[in-house]
Amino acid sequence: MYTLIAQNKYGQKLELTHNEAYVIESIEGLDPPDAIINTTRNANADGSVFNSSYVDNRQIIITLAVNSPAEENRINLYRYFKNKYPITLYYKNETRDVYINGYCKNIQVGLFNLKQIAQITIICPEPYFNGSVNEIVNFSSVQPMFEFPFTISEPIPFSEIILDQEKSILNSGDVETGVEIYLRARGPLTNPTIYNVDTNEFFKLTISMVRGDEIYINTKKKQKTVLITHEGVTTNIIGNLASGSTWFQLNPGDNLFMTTAQINPENLDAYCVITDQFEGV
Repeated sequence: MYTLIAQNKYGQKLELTHNEAYVIESIEGLDPPDAIINTTRNANADGSVFNSSYVDNRQIIITLAVNSPAEENRINLYRYFKNKYPITLYYKNETRDVYINGYCKNIQVGLFNLKQIAQITIICPEPYFNGSVNEIVNFSSVQPMFEFPFTISEPIPFSEIILDQEKSILNSGDVETGVEIYLRARGPLTNPTIYNVDTNEFFKLTISMVRGDEIYINTKKKQKTVLITHEGVTTNIIGNLASGSTWFQLNPGDNLFMTTAQINPENLDAYCVITDQFEGV
């Protein structure tokens, strides 16, 4: 069993499965999308030379029967599948709960057929499915230190923040994906840095932070962003990216990272948000 829900640009949702108004006959485009392989042929050699490759847009085609009252139910589809406008599809089966963003190319209905059949074509420029539930990994944790019975003669801490030198980030998807990283200053610090321990890559910002400052980093392809929020004002600081820095991509499986700062690393709090991506469902 599976569930398919469509959401239009206004946030309105329509479930196409378990819906008496429609019967889905087929869904094309749920498999891994096609790859484009670019090669060059040599006149004096067999075969060719590989140049580059990329994954093409995903095309999803939904074919469904429109039940009675056919006119009312058909027109209801037009509210959600508007040509050229964005559409989000949510798909869930026994193993995966995912969504994908796309644009409605067209919706065609046989108006004068005895049984109306609608065919909806959606083009997804970002070809991978995204996990519906994000995972959050904190690079620091709070160690409780308050115990009963309770009698003291001198002040003692109730808890202690433990800064993890290294943290494993799990990419449960089946393709490389970027990551969203949030840095927060609990006090003054300088030049926050994130290391990929597995690859020796780093992402370093040449900037000073004060208590309450927050930095947002997005390493996802086509979404690369570095912003700082200071006293309620958000500023683009991509120009503060140190030479040699890498926009991290998480490999499928475990990825080992470490956060620090050049001055006062104990004042740096960090956590990341991972959205798994999948080739198919």
